[in-house]
Amino acid sequence: MPRRHVLYVDATHLAAYGWRAGEVTLRARFANDADGHAQFGEFLRQRRDSLYLMLCDLVDEAFVAESVPHVSGADRAALIRRKLAQHFFGTPYTCARSLGRQRTGRRDEQLLFCALTRPAVLEPWLSALRGAEVALSGIHSLPLAGETILERLRLTEGQTLLLGISPAGVRQSFFEGGRLRFSRLTPLTALSSNDLPRACAEEARRLHPYLLGQRLISRSEPLTVRVLVPPARVDDFALACRSNDALRFELIDSSLAAARLGLRPAPPDADSETLFVQALMRRTPAEQFAPATERRFHRIWLTRFALRAAGSVALAACLLYATHSALDSLELRQDTQRLADDTLRAQRQRQDIIQRLPPTPVPLDTLRAVHERSLQIEQRSAHPATLLTDLGQVLEQMPQVALDRLEWRMVSDSGGSGTSNGNGMTAGGNMRADLVVQAHLPQEFGSQQRRALEVVDTLGVLLRARPGVQVQVLRQPFDLESGQVLRGGTRAEQLDAGSPPPFSLRISRTVNPS
Repeated sequence: MPRRHVLYVDATHLAAYGWRAGEVTLRARFANDADGHAQFGEFLRQRRDSLYLMLCDLVDEAFVAESVPHVSGADRAALIRRKLAQHFFGTPYTCARSLGRQRTGRRDEQLLFCALTRPAVLEPWLSALRGAEVALSGIHSLPLAGETILERLRLTEGQTLLLGISPAGVRQSFFEGGRLRFSRLTPLTALSSNDLPRACAEEARRLHPYLLGQRLISRSEPLTVRVLVPPARVDDFALACRSNDALRFELIDSSLAAARLGLRPAPPDADSETLFVQALMRRTPAEQFAPATERRFHRIWLTRFALRAAGSVALAACLLYATHSALDSLELRQDTQRLADDTLRAQRQRQDIIQRLPPTPVPLDTLRAVHERSLQIEQRSAHPATLLTDLGQVLEQMPQVALDRLEWRMVSDSGGSGTSNGNGMTAGGNMRADLVVQAHLPQEFGSQQRRALEVVDTLGVLLRARPGVQVQVLRQPFDLESGQVLRGGTRAEQLDAGSPPPFSLRISRTVNPS
């Protein structure tokens, strides 16, 4: 974060305070003359990266409270600009703060219009700030900072007249409910330090009739006057500031106020200048007097700060991503190295095992080729178990069929055939596994030719329903040649009408080589 400076300005001089972590440090004082202006310009050029706030403690201030219709948005901004131009013509250093809305009637909004009425007092200091091109965040009035002091001291209830002594004089600020309603500064350059208690009491008595005339206070209740005094002068102020029916004086120890504000160290003298500087930094009011032209370099500073912050965030994100990627790469390299070590170890173990094996009559490459070929032959070898399973499941549904003989063989689809010895196959093309079934029907089917043919046809249909199974009827239970009498058996066998009719089927399944 940049260093922050508060420029305390009154009619005679400018005091530059440094602020960091709640500690207020006086950097320099500059007289309100040509030499002081030049020295201030050199001071700014040496600290161009700092952020500046201006706190004005001037006699030339004006405060006007007025009720306006409650509007919002652009209408409210236009209304405030028109009212400020009506009340404070000829000065650009104006602002307005809301005091809330009325509780009765049409609930108009109460606004306090504030202005620094003599711009010439600020012009030399602002010209030096513009020449050094430093960031001025705002111009603030000392009475507005008094709200923070009352809030930290928990004295915001009711009406309060707060008196504070500064190098410019006695500052008298009237607050209602903790919000500023009126303020004025009485210069006391001709008075000695011994006359300050009497001057504070006299100024409070003079201001009381004015507040009554403005109807800001009531005659029936005494006005509470709180005076900021150093611990060493409490007795002197207690003798001078005596309460009466109109005014009730309360002395506030400045060291207690400094502790509540977090000011280190407490102000050693009667001046409450550092208290108001600390109050301004603790809670900077949103309302300020500087026009947009005076805050141009502050907007540039904000833009630069936002860009730097965005760049820092992007850099941090890139660093985190790069770190994550580097850790992932390191982990991958470690995994790769571990796999390489495992592979090398496995190769060495394989070589050791091979070296320990007894010598073989043929080379290892030949044995490997023979082994792979044997695996291929084993994968291509067919077994009758599948066809037998299909046949058995179908015969469970047809108990009238009795098996006589089963013949298993392997046949090439190209036309060559050979008998399988369990795992032998003829080479070339797809192979077909055939299961020739010879069976017969019960004896009563010898005189029921049509029924016997239906049983054989049903058997063929059920077998063909099995996946990949092909069925061919090699022999029907009866001769069905054209021109012959429908009888059981062939003409050669001349079977009797009552003998069991035989038949045969060929069940096939194609075997694809691996």
